[in-house]
Formats: sequence, structure tokens, C-alpha cells
Amino acid sequence: MAFDREQREPRGDRGEGRGDRGEGRGAGAGGAPFFRRKKTCPFSGDNAPKIDWKDVKMLTRYISERGKIMPSRITAVSAAKQRELAIAIKRARFMALMPYVRDELPPQRSFGDRPERGSYGDRDRGPRTDRSFSSFENTKEG
Repeated sequence: MAFDREQREPRGDRGEGRGDRGEGRGAGAGGAPFFRRKKTCPFSGDNAPKIDWKDVKMLTRYISERGKIMPSRITAVSAAKQRELAIAIKRARFMALMPYVRDELPPQRSFGDRPERGSYGDRDRGPRTDRSFSSFENTKEG
């Protein structure tokens, strides 16, 4: 590069207010500090429920509305328990206790879909005959 290392700011001094709680990304409208409680794993600790593939009610809390397994950054499940939870969900799916996919949302129309022929209202003329091969004859003599 064309500049010296001494001209740059040290890494700790860059970005005013980045590490402060009262300023930057976590601040509210009035500059009050934003307090985020640390997430704890619901399956670790005293009186924590056991992860069991037969407990469908508990497993459905960790599945999205489309049927996907929710990531641990959202559910706050630890990495080891997330692997255990994923195996339990997959076993419950295999044993037909839970669905693989849920079709609760209406099907989306893809970009290339077109309405069926004949659904144009007053322009309904029936099937096209100009492209049918039944009316084709061998016009070449020889």
C-alpha cells in the first residue's frame, strides 16, 4: 500500500462508540443503553427436559412453520444439544410422528407460469390447429 503503518489508527481506537453500551448500534432513541439478556440453553441445567423423539409437542417448538429445524442462534440451544435435538426431530419424522414439510402456505406461482389455453374469456377459440401434425402432408414429390 502507499501509506505507512504509523499513519493508520490503532485497531482499538477505530469506530467511536462501538464497544460502548450507550452509543452505536444497541442504543435506543433516547441514548439509553440496550440491555440484552444472555440466552441460556433450555436443555441444560436443573429440571431441564430430556430430548426424546417421542415427545412431539416439545419438538414442534423447534421447527418453523414450513417444517425446517430452527437454528440454535434463534432458539438458544447449545451446540451439543442442537445436534441431539436434530437427531430426535429426524427420528420423529422417520417414525411418521412429525411431517417432513408443511404446506400451510398457498403454492407460489413461478415466474414462467402462464394460464391454460382457453382461459382468456372472449378469446376462447379452442385448440390450435395450425401446429398440429395431423394436417401435415408430404408435399415433396419424388
